[in-house]
Amino acid sequence: MKIKVEHLDDKGRFEDLEFDLTYLQFTKHLAFAGMGVHRSLYNLFRFTGYMLEFVQYWRIREDRFAVPEVILHDPTELGQLSNRIGKGLADFLAKRIYGAKYTHNYESAMVQYGHPIKGRRPDLYCDTGSRQFAVEAKGYKVSSVSENKMLEHKSQSLEGPVPVHFSVASVAFDLYESPTIKFHDPVGEGIEYAEGINKKLISIYYRSIMYSIEQVGMERSDRVENLPEGYIAYEIPFLPPRRCLYLLLHKSIVENMWDDIREFPSDYAEDDIFTYIDVDGVGLCIR
Repeated sequence: MKIKVEHLDDKGRFEDLEFDLTYLQFTKHLAFAGMGVHRSLYNLFRFTGYMLEFVQYWRIREDRFAVPEVILHDPTELGQLSNRIGKGLADFLAKRIYGAKYTHNYESAMVQYGHPIKGRRPDLYCDTGSRQFAVEAKGYKVSSVSENKMLEHKSQSLEGPVPVHFSVASVAFDLYESPTIKFHDPVGEGIEYAEGINKKLISIYYRSIMYSIEQVGMERSDRVENLPEGYIAYEIPFLPPRRCLYLLLHKSIVENMWDDIREFPSDYAEDDIFTYIDVDGVGLCIR
């Protein structure tokens, strides 16, 4: 699916971008964006549910999302669906445009800083390895988003008690005709990189994934052909027959050695629509 992006950088410059998004990419970013602060089976069940649920909304040949007629007339249901799509797209763009390696829900960072979960705040806390930034993510059916509305979302991206280098308003709209995102970057203040906090959040993220694998009893699979070098495959249950979905993890994650690595190299080919590996060393493949 092609998505159009209007990017406004911190110097006030606009540029029009376009990205190709596969279903594996979309569902990975949708499910793993802001996984939470606690180890829970919810993470795995949520991902599997998204993988099964969103295929009905995916119209790759039409470059858009689509929903049943009954949802189009239910503003609550449509609003919830649109917002989830918007969050997944924001996660994708935070990594593609600003080089985030990890995205956590903003509340996770608040917990690590000792702040109570209250007040207005953005959705995502993102870590590039040298800077942290916040993202306010929205998704809408409407065909356009006014500059006044963008100012409102940009204002919320700047709220919250966690120190960040800058913040972004990511607003996806026209999702069911021609998906477009305004990705606007308000200027932030100069602060230090929170290395200790970010390492804790990274550890929580990976331990949550490994905990889910252990509790469900997912085992390594040696049946995956053309597995990217350095990766281990785990078959994800609960899917229909004839298709096997695998969670891919870099071996350093499985061996609890993520503190020792900042890059997850592999021979993964980005044009492979049946495999996707994200910059955090977590991927998916269908066989």
